[in-house]
Amino acid sequence: MVEELSNYLKECDIEVVAAGDFKVPATKVDKHSILVLPSYNILEMLEEAVDEEGSLSDYVHKQLEEAHRLSVEEVFRRIVKSRLLYTDISSELKNLDGKNFEEIYRAYSLIWEGQELLDEQLSETETESFLISEKWVQDRVEDEALIVMELPLASGYEAPLWIPMGGYNECPLPVYQSVIVKHWQEQYGIKILAVTEDTWIFQAGSRPQTYQEALKLAQEHFIFCQYVLDEFPSLGHYADYLMKQDVWYFWWD
Repeated sequence: MVEELSNYLKECDIEVVAAGDFKVPATKVDKHSILVLPSYNILEMLEEAVDEEGSLSDYVHKQLEEAHRLSVEEVFRRIVKSRLLYTDISSELKNLDGKNFEEIYRAYSLIWEGQELLDEQLSETETESFLISEKWVQDRVEDEALIVMELPLASGYEAPLWIPMGGYNECPLPVYQSVIVKHWQEQYGIKILAVTEDTWIFQAGSRPQTYQEALKLAQEHFIFCQYVLDEFPSLGHYADYLMKQDVWYFWWD
């Protein structure tokens, strides 16, 4: 499987590392050093991308053209629209055309209405930052080798296109992921640490400086991946985490 993945990724700067010899890579100053945990789901999506466009680079180029046409607000609007599609919420409330982020989030919150998860009161959390450990890697590895991919610092938002995962299990499409990663890259200088078939791990270069800023970021994370709140009692607790810790962990069931 790693050999097949490597063949698709030959246009990228990659290194294949034996799983038994793997050590968590140090983050380089001017690069994203991205740990890619091979899986058949990622391989299948790469195969589909290449079959569709002829080569992976052609697929990435076409997806980037679309990503550059989309605003981050439009992407959040589309994600929420898809989540509201099969709910009992009125068609008037489902119509998000022309609405700003605050209104988009308000519509999304209707899905979770009445749940303590939506509590925005600043609340101190004891949750520590997630660390990529060798055990975490070994528990998830499906092959005898791993891939470490390097991207230029400014090109981090291309990672969801070179390693497409998503479009299923409430995980946004790769092109939507790319737009949102670019937004967070510009706002918080995030570096991409790892990707699996159902996970992205980022490290922020800066943290929100006010609670209102942290709350908006928490809302963005919650739309991007509802499961960020699995380890937190409320949105207010998660906003507090974002003000204290640098690693952002996104996992889709």
